[in-house]
Amino acid sequence: MRQARFTLKELPDATLRRLRSTPSYFFLIWRWSMWIYALIVITGSGPSYRNTPVFYTCILLLIITFLQSLVMTLYSPVIQVFLAHFTPFRFLKHIKRSFHGLEEEDEDTDILTPLAATHNRYWEISIYALDVIICGLVTYYSGPFGKLPNFGSSSPFYRYGMSTAFAAALPYRYRGSLIAAIGYDLFILAGMFFPPSGPAYTPNIIDIAGSLVDTPIAALLVAFVISLLARYIHSNKQLQDDVRRQTALLGVAETIVREANNQELLLQKSAEQLQHGGHFERLIIALTDQSATEGKDKDTLTIIETQTEARSAGSASQSGPWNQARLAQVAQEGQKIQHFERDRQSGIASLYLPFSKEGKVQMIIGAEKRQPMTFESKQEDFLHIAGAQILIALDNMRLAEQTIQLAASAERSRIAREIHDGIAQLIFMLSLNTETCATQARRLIEASEEDAELLTPLAQRLNTLVTISKQALWETRNYMFSLRPLMKGTTTLTQMLTSQLREFEAISDLPVKLIVEGKEQPVMPESQLAYRRAQVGAAIFRIVQEALTNAYKHAAATHIEVFLHYRTDGIEVEISDNGHGLPPTLQADGQTNEQAHIYSGQGLDGMRDRASELGGNLEITPASAVGGVKVRAWMPV
Repeated sequence: MRQARFTLKELPDATLRRLRSTPSYFFLIWRWSMWIYALIVITGSGPSYRNTPVFYTCILLLIITFLQSLVMTLYSPVIQVFLAHFTPFRFLKHIKRSFHGLEEEDEDTDILTPLAATHNRYWEISIYALDVIICGLVTYYSGPFGKLPNFGSSSPFYRYGMSTAFAAALPYRYRGSLIAAIGYDLFILAGMFFPPSGPAYTPNIIDIAGSLVDTPIAALLVAFVISLLARYIHSNKQLQDDVRRQTALLGVAETIVREANNQELLLQKSAEQLQHGGHFERLIIALTDQSATEGKDKDTLTIIETQTEARSAGSASQSGPWNQARLAQVAQEGQKIQHFERDRQSGIASLYLPFSKEGKVQMIIGAEKRQPMTFESKQEDFLHIAGAQILIALDNMRLAEQTIQLAASAERSRIAREIHDGIAQLIFMLSLNTETCATQARRLIEASEEDAELLTPLAQRLNTLVTISKQALWETRNYMFSLRPLMKGTTTLTQMLTSQLREFEAISDLPVKLIVEGKEQPVMPESQLAYRRAQVGAAIFRIVQEALTNAYKHAAATHIEVFLHYRTDGIEVEISDNGHGLPPTLQADGQTNEQAHIYSGQGLDGMRDRASELGGNLEITPASAVGGVKVRAWMPV
């Protein structure tokens, strides 16, 4: 009882699957019922047949048809459902799924055939032709068993043989059913004019019509019913596909709203929903990096910056890596690529769709699926609709990020202006007045030796105040530089460093020499390359700023040299001074220990972090044998 309940659970529960299986069940029930009918007729025959050669011939035919029906049953797709947990057939089912590369729910929606599909048209035709021949021969040799006429409907296997036309009607519809029925009737005609044995018989129109007409008519009716059923299944499958695609589009829209601040999750979840909604085996969403080829040769392939992939479980072990050259070709040319590669099973259809903005491909969606033809237009439209939503979402994320950056930059600029117009001016006036007082004190000391003893301590304190006020002014200017935007508008890195060094000279009274080698290449203002250049320029500015501060505050340097080198693979900057050199708290390899922060606050670690965040490196070494420090930084652009 338990086994019966377990078997019934294996029946397909989906309505479309039950409809797909119904014709195949009908064929198997018909064939086995007619075999049992033939068994009853032959074994229940009277004594007059028991010792005749035709009786033993019919017993042999019973064995042959039993084996034939058993093979058809065991390899029928609808029966394999019941035998899924029987080890040999579970293995065959696994082989079949691996062979197709599909999950069971992703199978074709056509009517299930009596035999499992082989994906070889000639092999399948041979199998069904052999079925026609066996059924025809069985009817031919068993005709003399019954009463006259000794052909056709008098055979106990006549109705059994009719099922060969039903079998051919499942995969080949009208054409297959008619050909199988005509082939079966040829054996009826052979028994009519060339009987294998039995008494002579003169055919009449009633016997001929009864033996020849009913099989083609029944085959056509079966083909008609199967065609209607297949059309109904197909239309319902199309409706289910449409609902699934609409659900996937709704899921993508919800993901866009929910993951509006996380690009990685947005792409991953959208890829999974599109892969499931379109019943694709694999789907990829790739973002291009236009900055990698700006200013380069036109034939240079565009680099794919980000790739997010989703795939079904059935294809994970069989699909290889994505064709990067094909993705780059779509990104560069902006044209879709639709490809179909046929193999011995069926074929693999692939589709690559570009999504552009302002004439440049920003995103590519690629899909693959094992099927007998290329993708339909509705699948392409589905990806177009979803891809447009994702592209708009990504653009909104980028605009929101830029808006935040602009707002922060505007606020920093406002604070920098307040510092410049308020605190910086006051400190400057304090420094100027203090320096004036110190100068007056020195003049009084030089003019009167009597007052020198009293004025000397005052002059020393005023000189100390001058130094402190200049350091305060320098710190204030540093805060201003940290707050306000650096590379703004058309300002280049060379111009920005030049302004920085001139201001440093004015405050510190230290001569600074700037050497520039190479030329900074112009870029489009709104491009990703311009954004990358701005990041690198800001990092170099901060590194130079920290190095100048260290040389001014701690190294007691009298000369500083800045070397800026525009290389083909990035930008390099060196800051050298002739000061005291590296303190003993700084390790030989340039790494800071716990006491190194006394020398530069968080400066050395901060410079190193700025370089590493942008994929570059930073070295701190002695400048020369005499003394001094050399800070060298390189960052790719």
